[in-house]
Amino acid sequence: MFEFGISLRGKLVIVFLVIIFIGFIFSLLKKQKISETLGLIWLAVSIAVIIMISSSTILMGFTHLIGAQYPASALTMMGLLFITSLLLYFTLKISTLTRKFKSLVQQSALKEIEWQKRIDTLQNEIRRLQHERK
Repeated sequence: MFEFGISLRGKLVIVFLVIIFIGFIFSLLKKQKISETLGLIWLAVSIAVIIMISSSTILMGFTHLIGAQYPASALTMMGLLFITSLLLYFTLKISTLTRKFKSLVQQSALKEIEWQKRIDTLQNEIRRLQHERK
């Protein structure tokens, strides 16, 4: 079987884009716009891409491992799996935050009812005292 690799120009473009992406991630981390956990995940994936692109042996081994015919197909599949994993992770996070938000809204509504009852009780007490003074 004739094996197709990624051209040197293709590898350089990918490595260049990944290096820019790593700089962007560090910038987001510095500005605290992204959590450290997610920043580390993105950095690990970026480094994994650079390692796979830099080593033809690793890239071709991975390509054969997953049964792809071309290294670019293997990288695309790896990217799709990563994106799917991120979607699942964020779905879980959103579900957790939705439950917490619902609980906080319910607690807030109960506190508001409790405060309104206290206000009503105090207003009734004030009216009663005003009537007694007369």
